[in-house]
Amino acid sequence: MSAPSLGRGQLAAFGLSGFAQNVIGTCLGVHLFMFYTDVVGLAPLWISAGLTIATLWDAVSDVWMGRISDRTRWRAGRRRPYILLGAVPVGVAFYFLLSPPQELEGAALGVYFCVVLLALFTAKTIVHVPALSLLPEMAKGYHERTRLAAARELLGNVGDLVGLLLPIGLMIALGYRGDDTPEAAGVAERAFGIAALIGGGLATLALLGAYRGTHEDRRVVPDPTPLREALGALRRNRAFRSLLGAACLAALGLAFVQSLILYVLEHVMGESDPAVHMSAFVVNALSAIASYPFWTWLARTRGKPFAFRAGLGLSSVTFASVFFVGPGQLGLLYAVMVFSGAANVGFWLLMHALSADVVDLDELEHGQRREGLFAGFAALVRKCAFAAAAAGVGIGLTAVGYQEGATQTAETVLGLKLLFAVPPTLLVLGALLVFRSFPLTAEAHARVRARLEGDAPPIPLAPEAAPAPNGAMARGLLPG
Repeated sequence: MSAPSLGRGQLAAFGLSGFAQNVIGTCLGVHLFMFYTDVVGLAPLWISAGLTIATLWDAVSDVWMGRISDRTRWRAGRRRPYILLGAVPVGVAFYFLLSPPQELEGAALGVYFCVVLLALFTAKTIVHVPALSLLPEMAKGYHERTRLAAARELLGNVGDLVGLLLPIGLMIALGYRGDDTPEAAGVAERAFGIAALIGGGLATLALLGAYRGTHEDRRVVPDPTPLREALGALRRNRAFRSLLGAACLAALGLAFVQSLILYVLEHVMGESDPAVHMSAFVVNALSAIASYPFWTWLARTRGKPFAFRAGLGLSSVTFASVFFVGPGQLGLLYAVMVFSGAANVGFWLLMHALSADVVDLDELEHGQRREGLFAGFAALVRKCAFAAAAAGVGIGLTAVGYQEGATQTAETVLGLKLLFAVPPTLLVLGALLVFRSFPLTAEAHARVRARLEGDAPPIPLAPEAAPAPNGAMARGLLPG
């Protein structure tokens, strides 16, 4: 039985949730550390401490939000009402994070940073976990899910562009010159405040659009399984373990690179001009957007697991490029940004598409739809990767002797190169190793869907044999 094709309006509406997530997440991932160290004057270890606290909270809130969504019994649905509920708080918290009171400094500023960051992470959890849970409900077909995930990541890349360029473009418009004077810091602070207002407003509007244009399956019965039992089922799911482990390692490596890219441009390449930063990011994002036809074609012809591995492998190649770029080599810089933008798409796109398929396997084994719990872990991977990477960057910058607002020594520049190249490469290689046992191919998923939809013949049983439990049936459908 073939699943109905989704219209462009539904694809775009679901994609708006990706735009909202990335316009905030990418802005923070690229600019947060340097904004608070070089513009506001907060010590790196304070930022690392705040992100560590927020990560520990996310470890609970993401999974619990998924669980709450799975068990919600509202007439309006299990998922979409939460998008509406959290749309405005997301924008407001983002604004306050990038607009700290000027009179705060030292410990008071650090406490403010931690509290507002916790509020933002909580608001994002309320909207993005239920929004991501809609993917397996809106699209049932193997390749249709790739299209829907591609729509989310594609508009997410547009959000990347906005999040990356808003602060830089506003600094240029306000006359920022890239020096270390108090006047320049004031210009940067005003630019970030305006960027927070615009970016937060756009994220709120995008979430409202996602609420209006998406749909969910109202026939699904809320999952009554106790949380401990549900988590045990996920732990025993080999496909879930393989995908989650690989995603955790790879996302951490990519987030580590994202948190360091401005430091590399500023201190390795000697490029403090915001216009150069902006052009490099534009090239990276446009390359990512242009690569979606390739990745959807590769997933359709070679399968999602192959495309996922290809994305990881190609991403790892870009990390070592930091040793081959230097001052004045803008052509090489743009070439690296083109390659890395296209390579990273393969990972994020296929991670969500594969996770939707794992939901079907879990339903076949246990008879329950737990999209929320799976989406909670997917959201946890992305946000924990960003926070853990930022915490590691703070420790790493301190270890290599980085001095905020100062010219760095040759030893510190070498340390920055090593931070950019070595940890991410090791993490991605570890991800490839973990993912090698992923069993849910296109053929295996087709058999799972056939069982769920009742289109497959029953498994023959020996005389007087009892029916096999669902878990044993599912295991018989998978390779290995």
